[in-house]
Amino acid sequence: MAQPKPSISMQPEALVLGSDLENTMLQIVQSGSPAEQCLAIKAAGEWKLPSARNVLLEATRNGDPDIRVDALQTLVKLGGKGLGETFLWSLQNDPVSESKIAALNGLQPEDRELAAPLLRKLAVESFDDEIAWEDENADWDDWLDVQKEAIRTIGRLGIEEALDDLLTAAKDEFGQELWREVFEAYAGLGRPGFLALLDAGQSSSDRQRARAARALGASSDPHALKALDGLCQDKIVDVRLAALETMLERSAPVSDTRLIEDSSALIRSMTAAKSPTISVDDLIGLVLHDDDRTVRLAAINRLKDHKLKPSQLAKLLDLAGAKLRGEREDFVSSLVDVLGRSESDEAFEALLEIKAHNPKPEVQRAVLSAFEHFRKPEVLEQLADGITSKSQMVRLSALATVAALSEGEGAVADNAAAILLLAAQGDLVSEETDAENEEKEGAEEEHKQFGARARDDDGGTKNRIVLDREGNIVPQDEVNETNESGEPVKLSDYRRPETQGDDADDPDQSQAQSAGSDAAAGETPEETAEIVVFPQSTLAAILQGDVEQAEFTEEKIDLSDEDLKFLELAQSTLKKKRVRPDVAPNAGLEIRRIAVRLIGEQKLTVFTPVLLAAMETLDDELRVAALTALATRSGNGVTLSHSDWSFLVNLAPDNYAPSRAALLDLLSFAPDAVAAPHFEAALSGNDPADQAAALKACMTMQTLPPQIGALLQSDDRTTRRAALKGLCASADGDAADALLEAAFRESGALWSELSGAVGKRGACDLTTRIMGKLQDACEVSGAGRIIALEILADLGKSTQPA
Repeated sequence: MAQPKPSISMQPEALVLGSDLENTMLQIVQSGSPAEQCLAIKAAGEWKLPSARNVLLEATRNGDPDIRVDALQTLVKLGGKGLGETFLWSLQNDPVSESKIAALNGLQPEDRELAAPLLRKLAVESFDDEIAWEDENADWDDWLDVQKEAIRTIGRLGIEEALDDLLTAAKDEFGQELWREVFEAYAGLGRPGFLALLDAGQSSSDRQRARAARALGASSDPHALKALDGLCQDKIVDVRLAALETMLERSAPVSDTRLIEDSSALIRSMTAAKSPTISVDDLIGLVLHDDDRTVRLAAINRLKDHKLKPSQLAKLLDLAGAKLRGEREDFVSSLVDVLGRSESDEAFEALLEIKAHNPKPEVQRAVLSAFEHFRKPEVLEQLADGITSKSQMVRLSALATVAALSEGEGAVADNAAAILLLAAQGDLVSEETDAENEEKEGAEEEHKQFGARARDDDGGTKNRIVLDREGNIVPQDEVNETNESGEPVKLSDYRRPETQGDDADDPDQSQAQSAGSDAAAGETPEETAEIVVFPQSTLAAILQGDVEQAEFTEEKIDLSDEDLKFLELAQSTLKKKRVRPDVAPNAGLEIRRIAVRLIGEQKLTVFTPVLLAAMETLDDELRVAALTALATRSGNGVTLSHSDWSFLVNLAPDNYAPSRAALLDLLSFAPDAVAAPHFEAALSGNDPADQAAALKACMTMQTLPPQIGALLQSDDRTTRRAALKGLCASADGDAADALLEAAFRESGALWSELSGAVGKRGACDLTTRIMGKLQDACEVSGAGRIIALEILADLGKSTQPA
């Protein structure tokens, strides 16, 4: 069917651009169209070409603003020294704000003296007479963005003489809010900046003290930590919180004893959650005695990272038996997790107690997950009940725990595997039982919603509102359960009697009748039948109808309960249900799906017949899950017998495309004699999804089908994408032309796929030829050059270390 594919190194050799392609790229930067120049500049930056420096310097003076911006940003990316004058020229003379910001980012500490005067000006004012700006009538003042970046650059370069300028900018009552940027810049101004932050930390403004605390985190002054420790004792919570966060970010030691007794719950919860030095005893103390729920939750979550001593565990066990009734489920779930990790018998008894007395789904899920740490027969009982729960999260947790327990050895593992087997077979909850329960619950829900609403307090229905045909309320004394003859009330009983003398009262009706009579007087019956009298109002349209149809007596049809169910008109189907995302519409089927997926990670051969039996189900998702599980197990070394493969390939054709794709993926592990006919049929067929799935399976088998060349020319993009990836992973250098043609079709719709495949393959004969073809495409201006430059720029990213 296919030829073997040569082995490829797991660590491919890095691609090389080549001098010819490099020169071509630089020529495009100089003489291409604006779009081509921008792409070539970005490609040069991604490949980090040192030779591009002079060309990029020229591009910073280009008449196109996009080219100037890209050139400046690429120069910043390339780095290098001696560019300060270029950046300062652009900062002063380029009117585009993006160019100015790129120039500010490119300034280095060596440019401090040269850049200081201009930066000090930009921090305070725009200086329109000295600095070029874009149109002043624009909706946004570009100087506002440049001002912030200039302030950051002052701090980054450490221009200490600009300290007063920064303060002036921050205090400008007509300017923008700049205190945060100014304080951050202070942190880079050495001792003068630290003293300015220290003064701000003693300000009467709470906000200023909090800003100073956050800015001190970047200060290199040796006294910065001492200043932060002082701010940790501020009387305002926000200031203390900012100082504490900053100290924790700097991994500085904090006083846990003082912080866990702080009056603010925010401080205590942050200490419990993030302090690197807090002890287990302190955490347990917060769990047991703190009054704030968030503090207790943070402390119990932090205990998950610690191994508890017996004495410490005993305190939590006392909590589990005493005061959990008022706690929220997130706290109880975290406590359950901590108890489960201890793996003690006392903790197991406490978990059973919690499960019995707290029916909330989140708590039940946590308990069932914690049972994974206990290999006891009693656990299996609880898990079997959890699998049949109404809550989806509970069922999923129970099945996951059963799957985890089945991976071990011993009686518990064997029994857990048996439960998983029964769940996959659908023997725990059948679909019929699930449907009956759903119908019963629907009927009960319908009775709750509508049963009492349709009757009065005395059980009758006489107080129901009845409307006539014109929307008028029929008086209560006229509404009875039976009419005068004792027969059930019909809708026609409420119809207003039609009298011949009242026709003149209805102008619409009179007009319609007169129009009909006039037409009938002068026309033949055939001509009269063609005349349509249009009603003059909505009411007339309702009342106007065929006389024969109005007098026709319809035969009464009695529908049985089965008929009503079939027509979805039964009361049990007319229910208004609250949407719950954790409740599946068919629990029995969903249990089977989850169990089958979990079996995919198991290696016991006893599960194979269950997965094969699932292939005969009518549920599409279950079949896909079974095939995926078989493929996963085959990849993990669980092989199928010849009879198993024979059963799979002799199944009736599947109409569900994902199921066919999963089967083809599974057949990649089958013997060639079994898999070849199916791959041949899929590749030769007309379904693009099957072709793509077959090509993907062939890649797994390290083979190339002979049809891959034809599939690479397919009109379907999905097929071309799969063929391109498969062929580009081969060692055949002659495929370069076909690959480029496929990638360039539809205006380069698959250029990113080609770039990814070439980068993954690395340097070889094929990729060398592809790079040569890309150079040829760059020689001619047009759409081909644009696509080639996109590929080259993307390839440059893949050559750089992550």
